[in-house]
Amino acid sequence: MKKYQKYIEQKNNILAINGGLPVRKKPFPNRNLFNIEEKNILNKVIGNSIKTGIPIRYRGKYEEIYCKKFVKFMGGGNAHCVNSGTNALLCCLHALNLKKNSEIITPSVTDVGCVMPIILMGHTPVPTDIDKNSFNINLDQIKKKISKKTKAVIVAHIGGEVANIIEIKKFLKKKKIFLIEDCSQSHGARLKNIKVGNFGDISFFSTMSSKIHCTGGTGGIVFANNKKLFSRSFLFSDRGKLFKKNRFTGYYTDLGLNCTLDDISAAIGCVQIEKLKSIIYRTNKIGEYVKKKLIKMNSPSQIGKQIKNSLNVYWFLRIKLDKNKIKVSKKKYCDALKSEGINLSEKYLYNPFNHKWTKKYKKNLKKSSASLKNYEKSLKEQYVIYIRENYSKKDVNDILKAIKKVDKFYKM
Repeated sequence: MKKYQKYIEQKNNILAINGGLPVRKKPFPNRNLFNIEEKNILNKVIGNSIKTGIPIRYRGKYEEIYCKKFVKFMGGGNAHCVNSGTNALLCCLHALNLKKNSEIITPSVTDVGCVMPIILMGHTPVPTDIDKNSFNINLDQIKKKISKKTKAVIVAHIGGEVANIIEIKKFLKKKKIFLIEDCSQSHGARLKNIKVGNFGDISFFSTMSSKIHCTGGTGGIVFANNKKLFSRSFLFSDRGKLFKKNRFTGYYTDLGLNCTLDDISAAIGCVQIEKLKSIIYRTNKIGEYVKKKLIKMNSPSQIGKQIKNSLNVYWFLRIKLDKNKIKVSKKKYCDALKSEGINLSEKYLYNPFNHKWTKKYKKNLKKSSASLKNYEKSLKEQYVIYIRENYSKKDVNDILKAIKKVDKFYKM
């Protein structure tokens, strides 16, 4: 028995990448986003359809309830549902009524769904470098890309981390350039106690199942305080139909596509929105706990610098690795963490302009006048650890334990 214990101790003192026992032997838990509450409301929706014979459609009772709940969460404004975050942006672009071939400044770290709608609407995406301290774009990078053709800027709050949106908003307002907020990864994140989505002329959220709250497998929300822009986006989302008091008048008054969200998905959203505050509390608590512990550990891995007076909802942990404090490469360090059972990406490779489709549509893209230096630097210095709101204290401490173990062997 003593020999076995000694063997285990020896194995625990060897990095898993070198044949030792990993810190985390079991995979981290699945999210378990849905429970009996979602099941009950789905049973209710389907049961009512069976009972009455009325098929489940869209623009129904549950969408109305969900949108009201979302607006309440946002502290006012106007919201309507669509079937994806990509189509939410499409609706936003139509609402702005821009002249064809307008230039739209676009983040270089975002999903392809933040770029393709621009081309489909006949405009030109202008790739923009990120801030040196985050995955978000900043005002200095925006200024470098502005031309006479610039009519809008998309600011994405990546990883639940707020961009310096107040500074950007003030500048764009003076220039009479529209601001579109992409809040897909940042539901409920705040700057100076104002929730993201309230800064833009118009904003959009993805509500697919990986996001902070969802409407099922996929979905999206268009949000605006500006009623005129909201109305145009709403018309576009349902083929230009004119509604009065939530009833179709029989008239089509504008161009549009069918971007609508079905009432089953909206019903799920009604339950999910009630959980959102709790999810935000949990992810923020986990992120802040890890941040403090890494500082205390004096680890080469630290959560990256954030905007002052912001609340980060931590869709993931953005870790900056000080390569001057480790004996190995960043890849080797991250591979060692992975071997210890940590769910991470050594590089956050979400640059939509680095894919094959851009070659086919290169005429539709404005060539970057400068390289994306900060983005390239982020690939060398930063990595991402994925977390979820249902992680237990042990789960979180296992992340820290693995970092501490790897630091023990690789720290200078």
